[in-house]
Amino acid sequence: MRRLLVLGLLAAVGLSAQVIALKNVRLIDGSGSSPTENVTIVLSGGKIRDIGPASRLTTPEGADVVDLSGKTVIPGIINLHGHVGMVKGLSQDMENYTRENAEGQLKTYATYGVTTTTSMGTDSDLILEIRDVQRRGNVNGARVLTALQGFTTIGGYPTQAPGVKGVAQEVATSAQARAWVNRLHDKGADVVKMWVDDHHENFEKLPPRMYKAIIEQAHKHDMLAFAHLYELADAKGLVDAGLDVIAHSVRDAEVDDVLIAAMKNNNVTYVATLSREKSTFIYADSPEWLDDPFFRKSVDDTTLEAVKTTLKATQTKDPERQINIDGLAMAMKNLKKLSDAGVRIGFGSDTGPPARFSGYFEHWEMELMVESGLTPMQVITSASKTAAEALGIEKDFGTLAKGNAADLVVLNSDPLDDILNTRDIHSVYLAGRKLE
Repeated sequence: MRRLLVLGLLAAVGLSAQVIALKNVRLIDGSGSSPTENVTIVLSGGKIRDIGPASRLTTPEGADVVDLSGKTVIPGIINLHGHVGMVKGLSQDMENYTRENAEGQLKTYATYGVTTTTSMGTDSDLILEIRDVQRRGNVNGARVLTALQGFTTIGGYPTQAPGVKGVAQEVATSAQARAWVNRLHDKGADVVKMWVDDHHENFEKLPPRMYKAIIEQAHKHDMLAFAHLYELADAKGLVDAGLDVIAHSVRDAEVDDVLIAAMKNNNVTYVATLSREKSTFIYADSPEWLDDPFFRKSVDDTTLEAVKTTLKATQTKDPERQINIDGLAMAMKNLKKLSDAGVRIGFGSDTGPPARFSGYFEHWEMELMVESGLTPMQVITSASKTAAEALGIEKDFGTLAKGNAADLVVLNSDPLDDILNTRDIHSVYLAGRKLE
């Protein structure tokens, strides 16, 4: 597995000398192991200084002690597919890509317990400045890794989406694709993203010769290659070409043994983005959660009204609505089949574009994964240890262990009893500090 060039990522965990002892917690450490009762977690310098049974672990003198009896602690959520900065309300445009907007969205992620996110292919170079400030120790929102600008073919999907034309890199030749991967690497991108999708035969699709060139050039720079896709045939071709992460579900057909074997052999990570798929049609049904306080805490009244009226009308009349409904059903079926077969299941939501709400959707994604047949423990592990492994940062992130980053979520209720309990957030600790 290739590792990201994220030297200094852990340096961003914070430089505070404050020592905090979280006592008497029920620990779900992200590894998939059974929970441990009555644990103390000592946070210092942005890392987990010590962790173990409260009865045997001595609290450091002078530490701020927080008694969390009855609470459950899980690792901070790691989102393998997000977008940052382009959207205000339901408007998507690069004019929205300001430091205030991008940092505000990263803060929103964090308040929901999403402590690391990727930004997948629709970024301004401003995201590099924000990321680098984080890595120097100022972590006030979710840590971000970026693909900068993703690849598609000339006039390909998603260049018709508002604000995306001119952001997505439209490549005409393999040589151009390789040169642009080099440019992304030189700028400091963390990963490479491509769209391989004709959107139901409405666009030209990035051809195999070009996506092979993109993947090969990414790997020359030790960069991971992610792909947006829809069809089984493209998934097979991309995996054979060396793809690292499938960033959406296969939705046109049931996955087969050929793809499963190839993914396992190549250690490819699969990200389902079920909440993204359901968001393409659910607003026509006026979902009850639009009035849920957990959702509403990050959504203003104007945006909510537009969702309930304009977006509802648009989705009600959408000629592809049934295609989207059927696509979600296939996505859920494929997620369960791949998980049962032992394929590595990562976690991602594709939040950030209009009406795909950062923070809330990550918890909805967990719910939909459980509805697909995964257990709450599998989902939590997917969003922590497995997601960190997919990014190559598992040495420092993804599990709550001594020496790892102190990114964690304190819950009032046990998510193993009900995955909806991930929403019952008591507090979030990011880089060893309680998020205010």
